[in-house]
Amino acid sequence: MLNIYEGQFLIDALSTFLKENSGKVFSVLEVITGIYGELNAADAREVKNKVLNELSRGHRTGRFTRVPDQIGLYTWDYKLVNE
Repeated sequence: MLNIYEGQFLIDALSTFLKENSGKVFSVLEVITGIYGELNAADAREVKNKVLNELSRGHRTGRFTRVPDQIGLYTWDYKLVNE
C-alpha cells in the first residue's frame, strides 16, 4: 500500500480513499491504483480479489456505495456524484 494507507486494514484504506475523493466514481482498477500505486501485472492480480471482496463488503455494510446499474464502480456516497 501507499505510505498514507500503510498499517491500515484494507477496508479502512478503501474507506479513507473513497471518502477523501467523495463525489467521484472509481473503477476497481482505479481504486487499486489509488491505494497501492502502480503495480506490475502479478501484484495487481494478487490484490485484485482482496480489493473486490472488501469493496463488496463495504457496500453491503453501508460504508460506501456501488454506483447503481453499473458493474464495478464505487463511490463514497452516490448522492454526492454530479451526473
